[in-house]
Amino acid sequence: MATSSTQPYQATSLVQPFLGKILDGDGHMYMDASTLKEIAGTLDPGHMATFVDAYMAGPDYVTDRARNQSEIWAVKGISAFGAADAHERSRALDLMGMRSQLVFYNTGSGEGRINSAEARAACSRYNDYGLAWQKETGGRARVAMQINMATFEGAMTELKRVLKAGAKCVTLPAAEPPAGVSPANELWDPFWALLEEANVPATIHLGAGGLLGNKALAVLNAEGDPMFPERGWGDATALRGQPANRPGGEEAISPYYMMVAHQSSELYLVTMIMGSVFERFPKLRFGVIECGASWLGPMVERMNLWAEFMGKVGRKYSLKPSEFVARNVRVTPFWNENLALMIERYGLEDAYMFSTDYPHLEGSRDPLGKFAIWLKDLPADYAQSFFVDNAKLLFPDL
Repeated sequence: MATSSTQPYQATSLVQPFLGKILDGDGHMYMDASTLKEIAGTLDPGHMATFVDAYMAGPDYVTDRARNQSEIWAVKGISAFGAADAHERSRALDLMGMRSQLVFYNTGSGEGRINSAEARAACSRYNDYGLAWQKETGGRARVAMQINMATFEGAMTELKRVLKAGAKCVTLPAAEPPAGVSPANELWDPFWALLEEANVPATIHLGAGGLLGNKALAVLNAEGDPMFPERGWGDATALRGQPANRPGGEEAISPYYMMVAHQSSELYLVTMIMGSVFERFPKLRFGVIECGASWLGPMVERMNLWAEFMGKVGRKYSLKPSEFVARNVRVTPFWNENLALMIERYGLEDAYMFSTDYPHLEGSRDPLGKFAIWLKDLPADYAQSFFVDNAKLLFPDL
């Protein structure tokens, strides 16, 4: 529903009590093309820089900017209110009824995946920009710092640096085993210990496992940008999708990509739970963002089954995998996933949290209303859990 510049979003009666209190698990920050190129350095900034450069030079950018407050949910991409301007983002959160929001860079995230000094340097530049942007929002928009985990030393150095500088969230790559080993390997215990001690959540976001086609495959391969599953599985005409020239210019939506985009996150989470990371670090906070949630229940059901079996052959866990998920993990469903049915089938009601994906198109023109469709089929008090309480795991100081 459209809003005016002086009045917040007018929600349904189910949502209305939570406006101003909602914790948003997924937002994005945009940069103009010159800033993207400057921060990317020797890395290819990809389709986003090309798109933004052309779009901002055209008439639609000015037209959309003129109406972006009065139609807060309708105008998306870099022309959206608060898409690139930190002061505007604070006001945009007010208009949408959000108290706070996790914010992710609007890049292809290659800087987090590629094993090179240039990629690690680009991560640091992005993080410096994000820390300053976060500060300008008064900390309401919590920018997820990218940590390149290709080497243990590089990851630890950057993690210590951003935590000291005020990071409230980090986001991790998931396309390859970090530093060639499982995230459950003892090598990474100091990393998880540092996050636990700092009370800062780690996240995996859509794209952490690699993108299929937002840049030419030749460029991706030349840069050594990994993907899980390997890109060849999607190399078929019937499976391809191309980023549209539209406000946002987000990842390609294809018959293939959204079917597999969660797989790297699922594998990462399986290794963390079955590898006892949350046993060793019981207060570690972990989020899987914009990868949907319909995969979570079947994954946990399988883990519960095999954890019980392992107990019979001498490998004991202090909690069921489902209990580790409830205690340590949060996941953002897509608005088109039947949340009520997922909870009916698998439980895990503590694990699900709200997100807008603002200002991406995929978040829709009315994410609150679309989630309310599922919430009306759940107990009346679950809206409080979904919009506010569950998310507090990733917003520990609120």
